[in-house]
Amino acid sequence: MTVAIRRSDDLQRFPMTWEEYLALDEPVPSEYFGGELVVPPLPSQQHQDIEFRLQMVLHLHVVPGTKVTRGWAWSPLGVREELGPDLMVHRVTDEQRALSGIPHLVVEIVSSNRAKDLVAKVQRYAAWGAPSYWIVDPRDRVVITMALRDGLYAETARHTAGAAVLTYGDVEVPVDLDALFA
Repeated sequence: MTVAIRRSDDLQRFPMTWEEYLALDEPVPSEYFGGELVVPPLPSQQHQDIEFRLQMVLHLHVVPGTKVTRGWAWSPLGVREELGPDLMVHRVTDEQRALSGIPHLVVEIVSSNRAKDLVAKVQRYAAWGAPSYWIVDPRDRVVITMALRDGLYAETARHTAGAAVLTYGDVEVPVDLDALFA
């Protein structure tokens, strides 16, 4: 297979078919959408720290039969795309490559590619039916929680500092935002 590399917004893009993507010998830390394997740059230390802290807090508040994972792929049944949310809360599963069901919560920590995190992924996650979506923005020190309503996300809260209670479904997650963004 011959691959042309195209760069845009700090992403490397490799045009290929879904079948070629699934046939890759080794897993690549990437996503597949729009007919391309998309390889983002490595996350910053701040991004990784926030992701770790939030994963630990979420872990303390998952309901039985669910778990929180980070950096794992999501490819709903019937969709020929695969994205890798920063965090997902989903039912316990023995799937290995990607979650094929619908997670209870999807979390993205905004990176240098703000358009991808704030526009493209929001639209896909809504179309794929994730009932709750959180956007964590380290630059603006804000966490935006959203719920799916009539196929679109509606903002349910915007938290900027101090103690906050973030929600997804009926689950409440107390978070110290100052510590999260430290």
